[in-house]
Amino acid sequence: MLSKSRCPHTGVVNYFTPADPLLAVGAVTTAHAAARYVWRCYIGEEVCGVARDMPSAEASLRSAVAGSDLKSSAKPSRKTTLSARPSLASSYWQKLNDAAAAAGPRARSFRVERF
Repeated sequence: MLSKSRCPHTGVVNYFTPADPLLAVGAVTTAHAAARYVWRCYIGEEVCGVARDMPSAEASLRSAVAGSDLKSSAKPSRKTTLSARPSLASSYWQKLNDAAAAAGPRARSFRVERF
């Protein structure tokens, strides 16, 4: 069961679980284009989407939260991994570092001057 609270200043509707009533697990906002509603789920895979009306956006958010709850409560596998899989962000930074190393010391560098 999710509870919701609308911010009077921004109009964002935040959704909370009974386990932690102060930390939002998702939100629905109004988009400026063509009366659309954008929903975001902050737990699990952090999915989002667009809906035409508030009830369907809320339903999509509830199913995303329920889907992430099912994934987290699933039985863990018996396999133990020896090395952790790198995150997307670390893979991105590794590619940037590799490209900079391939460019060599003659690559353009920028100097920051303080005034």
